Amino acid sequence: MEGHGGKHTFDPSDWAKLESPERRAWMNPALLARAMGLRGDDTVVELGVGTGFFAEAVAPLCARFIGVDLSEKMLEVFRSKPAFAALTNVDLRVGRAEAAPVEDGAADVVYHVNLFHEIKDAAAFHREITRILKPGGRLYLADWRAQETRGGPPVDHRVPEVKAQALMRGAGFTEVQSLDLYHDHYVIEGQRP
Repeated sequence: MEGHGGKHTFDPSDWAKLESPERRAWMNPALLARAMGLRGDDTVVELGVGTGFFAEAVAPLCARFIGVDLSEKMLEVFRSKPAFAALTNVDLRVGRAEAAPVEDGAADVVYHVNLFHEIKDAAAFHREITRILKPGGRLYLADWRAQETRGGPPVDHRVPEVKAQALMRGAGFTEVQSLDLYHDHYVIEGQRP
């Protein structure tokens, strides 16, 4: 399977939608952060870090946090937040998720939220994540369920959960399983061999 579409891309000028209290209520970042089971000495990479909505919950739980986003504007929003000033372990980098400016084998954990439906070549994307992850490292993929939800891209632009799992397995990830964390989003965990 080469890809799955990549038809819908989030407009960075709509960044305020990402920070709404409503979103925080129905997609609590702390749930994903806890599910990762971070030990405190981990290096974590978020692809598509955006405004730091999830990073604010994840970064305090790891030793080193690298956030990659295509939009400098989104990273500027993150840097302007009071929560960012309190984080001393965060390194933000501009770059494409499919060619992330991250060293080989740097990460214990890689995660991305609401990004997978934007990726045009899933196989290349997973190769890049495999390059970034240490052997035994974990990937967490969170994206919109392929059904009507509160907001999100058109349903026909979304990747069904079963297809996302199959693409992860096809890329060599093992221990692939779904985590039931959110109503409108699926979360899939996999391990790099």
